[in-house]
Amino acid sequence: MDVDDAIILTLAIWVFICSILVKTVDVYATLLLIGLLVVAEVAGNFIKPETKQRLKPAIYFLLFVFLGIVVRKVMEVLR
Repeated sequence: MDVDDAIILTLAIWVFICSILVKTVDVYATLLLIGLLVVAEVAGNFIKPETKQRLKPAIYFLLFVFLGIVVRKVMEVLR
């Protein structure tokens, strides 16, 4: 098992655990973003550059979703 396979397995386990334990989509998306960022940062020196480039669109998408969640929560507080 090489490092890329271990990263995919780790992310799959993280997604499975989050989907079982979390009830709201907001928290689920935030936890997915945190898990993806942690894995990308910790394994950044060990993975191939192609794999790192494949993770970036998922990170950007989840950051965009997180930004939407934050904006929505701020609007709820301001009302």
